[in-house]
Amino acid sequence: MSTKVSSRWRDRTDTLPGFHLYEEVFDALGSADGAEPPVYLQLEGVQAKMLTLEGGGASLTVSLPRSVARELGLVSFTAASGEVAAPCPHP
Repeated sequence: MSTKVSSRWRDRTDTLPGFHLYEEVFDALGSADGAEPPVYLQLEGVQAKMLTLEGGGASLTVSLPRSVARELGLVSFTAASGEVAAPCPHP
């Protein structure tokens, strides 16, 4: 049984990376202070560079094809009509 609630996903292909944007059910249940739970983004088949920071945590740079960034809603796209449109939600 999965504890993940998927928002968007796509399987990796020969030419494009895969991704999975999701929430953990238990994160939402466990927040006593009312803070919003985090979301998780798993990327498969991307180029990445990670640097560990002195104060803790990391700096992560990921190279994504623009089409994948559009699917994730990270960049806007121009519709065929020339209007700037919001990304379409993934079914």
